[in-house]
Order: sequence, then structure tokens, then C-alpha cells
Amino acid sequence: ATSEQLMGFVTKYHNAMLLDVWVQGVGSLLTVTFFIALVSLSGAAHRFAGWMTLLASTISLAVTMMDVVFGIAAVEATAYGHPITGIASLDFTNVFVHVFPIVPAPALFLSIGAVLLGSRLLPRALGYLALALGLAFAVVGFFGLFNPAALGVTIVLLIGQELWIVAAAFTLILIRGRSATVSAVEPAVDQPAIAT
Repeated sequence: ATSEQLMGFVTKYHNAMLLDVWVQGVGSLLTVTFFIALVSLSGAAHRFAGWMTLLASTISLAVTMMDVVFGIAAVEATAYGHPITGIASLDFTNVFVHVFPIVPAPALFLSIGAVLLGSRLLPRALGYLALALGLAFAVVGFFGLFNPAALGVTIVLLIGQELWIVAAAFTLILIRGRSATVSAVEPAVDQPAIAT
């Protein structure tokens, strides 16, 4: 794109672009918070898979925030009359679709899959699906460096990732809601008094 085309595009979609990076940043924070909650609820905080999930969450959030920074830089640079910086920033944002499947996505889904398979928090199928997503991201991340057609597969995997997160969240809500209902209905068991 020429600098004039970029300035016209950013001027026209200024607010939409800023909303997009805000949703991306906040959405990533909420996603890693969910993954950390899964580690905590599964009792895996002190297991290797739990630590790897925490590390992968940190990497994922850092990569996303770098993408957010370049997205904001593209908008702001163009708005302040620096189209070359705006073009460079937009170019950098296009790199992240290749970076995410190389390390953050495989590390996150392989580790959370291991966490879930090591606990009874969620059905094992979700753990196996997480492992499959992690492996698929790793393969696409590698081949995507050499084949531009892999971008379409990456997008499909990103959609699969979001569907997995929604399925895991709803399953967790249903399971936790059911267990809370059962414990609320069960009579309280008298505990013997402890002598002091």
C-alpha cells in the first residue's frame, strides 16, 4: 500500500482499529487468566505441566501485547503524519500470525492438555483435544514459515482454539454448577469436636 492509501485507510477506520487491538489485548488477558484458573482448579500449580502452562501463558500474553503495540503504533503514527512508521508497524503486525503457532500456541495447548489429563477437572476428551491443537499448531507453525498457504490452516486452528476455550469454559461451568447443587442438597455431616 502507498503511504496515501494507508493514511486514508487508518483515517477511515481509526476507531475500529483501536477497538480491535483493545479486544485483542483484553481477550488475551482473559484467555490466559482462564488457563491459569484451570491449572489452579486442577491442582497442577506445582506440577511440571502446570508450570509450563504458566510459562506458555506469559509468552502468549507477551506476544499478543507486542502485536497490540504495533497495531496502536500503526494507527497513531499515521494519525500524526508518519506514514512510513505506520506502514512498518502494520508490516510487523502481519508477522504475529506466523509467530503465535511457532511457540505460544503449541506450548499453551500441549501444557494445558497435560494438566487436564493429569486431573479430573474436565473430561479427558478436552485434554486430548488440547494436545491435538498443540501438535497441529506446532506443525503449522513450522511449515507456515516456508509455505504461505499455511496461513489459511493457521486461521482454522485459531478458530478451533476459540471453540476449545468456549467448550472448556461451558463444561467447567456445567460441572462446577452440578457439584455445587449436589453439595447444597446433601445434608451436612457432623464433624467430631477437636479437643484443645
